[in-house]
Amino acid sequence: MIHFDLHEPVGLLWFGEFISPEQGWKHLTRRLFEYELMIVTEGVLFIGDEDREYEVRAGEYLLMSPTVFQHGTRVCRCRFYWMHFRCPALPASVSLPAQGKFRDAGAIRSIADRLSRAEAEEPRGIRSRYLATELLLELSAQSAADKREDRMHSPPEQLCERIKEFVFFHRFSDVKVRDIARELGYHEKYLSAVFHAHTGTTLKRYLIGQRLAEAQRLLLETNYTVAEVAYCLNFQTPHNFARFFKAETGMTAGEFRARGAPQTTDPA
Repeated sequence: MIHFDLHEPVGLLWFGEFISPEQGWKHLTRRLFEYELMIVTEGVLFIGDEDREYEVRAGEYLLMSPTVFQHGTRVCRCRFYWMHFRCPALPASVSLPAQGKFRDAGAIRSIADRLSRAEAEEPRGIRSRYLATELLLELSAQSAADKREDRMHSPPEQLCERIKEFVFFHRFSDVKVRDIARELGYHEKYLSAVFHAHTGTTLKRYLIGQRLAEAQRLLLETNYTVAEVAYCLNFQTPHNFARFFKAETGMTAGEFRARGAPQTTDPA
């Protein structure tokens, strides 16, 4: 996500529409000192920076941050609006994915047409600056609407996989259901109900099971002391970890390690 402070209109530098030649065109190589927004309306734009290459198709946009190596990656035929501008990042009032889709091309075209006329009358004037800001806000609004729609229509199985992925990458933390709900943008009760319906396990029990499985792995595969295992898993004290482990397995962590054989339940 790229963040902008849009309490004031952006500092518009240049705006226009580009139509590539019939054949053999590739974006030039240069250093980009400001932000550039590219909104593709026809064809495919192949472009890159020092970190990655982008394939921007009709109905998509790319918001490129300042870079030392903006360059075309392949010959292409395309048509796109381009806008160079400057804008502070903080305090952030609007966030926009660096690359995304827009579904209301008419709204985008309307703003772009008005911006073109404003630029013809007074380049980089106050009207142009406000229209440039409106263009960013429109893309942000469409992106947010798409995200909400994706959440509403996200298949339960896919949502459960996202939950499991989040838990895996935060397995060394004391993850709560509310943390997952906040990250994924759902209500806690809804997440819990969907997860239970599709896995047969409550989300809270799954979290406990994953934490226990990681504790057992550390006990069997490392030379960490019990206190160090407790520290790795973000228990407040070794005593809290000892109580947790005994309650879940019926044995102490030391006894489990001595036996050398895990007694796990399938948390999924």
